[in-house]
Amino acid sequence: MYAVSKIRKKFGEKEVLKGISFELKDSGVVGLLGPNGAGKTTLMRVLVGFLKANEGDISWDKAKIETKSTEYRKKIGYLPENNPIYPTSTVVEYLELIANLKGIDNPKTEIGKVIVDCGIKDVIGQKIETLSKGYRQRVGLAAAIMGGAKLLILDEPTVGLDPKQIIEIRELIKSLAKDRIVLFSTHILPEAKAICDRLLLIDKGKIVLDEAPSKIKNLEKKFVELTS
Repeated sequence: MYAVSKIRKKFGEKEVLKGISFELKDSGVVGLLGPNGAGKTTLMRVLVGFLKANEGDISWDKAKIETKSTEYRKKIGYLPENNPIYPTSTVVEYLELIANLKGIDNPKTEIGKVIVDCGIKDVIGQKIETLSKGYRQRVGLAAAIMGGAKLLILDEPTVGLDPKQIIEIRELIKSLAKDRIVLFSTHILPEAKAICDRLLLIDKGKIVLDEAPSKIKNLEKKFVELTS
């Protein structure tokens, strides 16, 4: 169980996160849904250790964790909205670099595994700059899960994709969530309904709704009401 408790984050006098709390089970897709500016990206940056919260705790299996610790970072994978890949590297060169940075003991085996898991076998010899946006996202996901990440945090992973690519990436995310937690940020309600087992609706730095999409009556209306 992954638990976030009373997380607050300020930038100067502006409080962006106002006591965020939730728990995540060991697998499945949880949608972090909310309008632009609601605090989604700030929250994810706190969770991965890029930002330090002013208040609050994060724990895993009831043990408090330090988000900047090497042990914690080995357990998580992060794909930001702007996928930080090296365009002039081939796919396999990039994955070798990531394996080296993560200190993976058997990089060849691990790279082979993520290539299969993310469906990029046909493009491993290509330079990343030649790939479609959909394949670039697949490469980013492969890098994020490398090392057996148990928590995968994705920031708007389908932005800029064409309809076919969106469907393919959604299906890939669902498959990756079978044995890990996926926290999936989006501001698009239909997408959240299509992929998520549970929705965390964030607005103005607070969680205002936490429920399975199927259990929320008039979800579209409620979304508009809560975020308007």
